[in-house]
Amino acid sequence: MMAIGEHKVCLLGDTGVGKSSILCRFAQDHFYHNISPTIEASFMTKTTPSGNYLQKFLMWDTAGQEQFHSLGGSPEGC
Repeated sequence: MMAIGEHKVCLLGDTGVGKSSILCRFAQDHFYHNISPTIEASFMTKTTPSGNYLQKFLMWDTAGQEQFHSLGGSPEGC
């Protein structure tokens, strides 16, 4: 049995910058030219092999709404 590493990813950013496009490209290996705007938040997973391990990514797309801005912290902390 392979060990599984689990990674939680939350995409944050302004509306319309491409968060959903990046997420779909990674999770589904497809780029959508006319993707619909995210409402509230969306969730996807992807499991990939890495050596003798499986890496599982749990990914949230936050829709760029004001209510999610606090998740990103302050720019000074970067």
